[in-house]
Amino acid sequence: MVSILILIIIFGIFAIWVGIEVNNWWKVRKEYVRIGFAEDKFPYRMYTERELVEKGLWSGESPALNAVPTRTTPEETYVIFRQALIDGDLDKAVECFIKAKQEAWRSSLYEIKNKGFLQEMLNDLPDKLEDAYFYTDDITGKDTKNRDLNHIAISSYYYISKNDPEKMAKTMTFSKDWNGDWKIEKL
Repeated sequence: MVSILILIIIFGIFAIWVGIEVNNWWKVRKEYVRIGFAEDKFPYRMYTERELVEKGLWSGESPALNAVPTRTTPEETYVIFRQALIDGDLDKAVECFIKAKQEAWRSSLYEIKNKGFLQEMLNDLPDKLEDAYFYTDDITGKDTKNRDLNHIAISSYYYISKNDPEKMAKTMTFSKDWNGDWKIEKL
């Protein structure tokens, strides 16, 4: 009789412990769902690093993404972007942005074009990305020869708008995607 009572107590303690752990897991998963890091259906699977980068929820600065070999450089992406704006091919220009920001930029670019400001936007951008200042941790300059795009996933450039009387620097940031193509993250 005493052994049955001990087993019931042990089972009760175990059930309470399992209940507490499940409740904690539930709260954590619900928070991850709320901030977009997990699926919203049971069992609330956490998104992989790759999925988070594609959704724009992760900066992409990770060893796995940094090690993706470069297929298209930021300079090549910028040439395509600028030429698409010159040609008025806004859909092609939008493809130069990271996936998470393409729809927002599609709306913005069409609004800019419809209001007649597309040429003004082009005039504000540097003719070539090489004319912008490349940002590194130790220096800011135009020397892009010594950087290794195969070991980083984010690259920033500073430029001054040609029509800005205050000569305020603006930032253009590129992120490498999982295919090795550098896309515009911030403009």
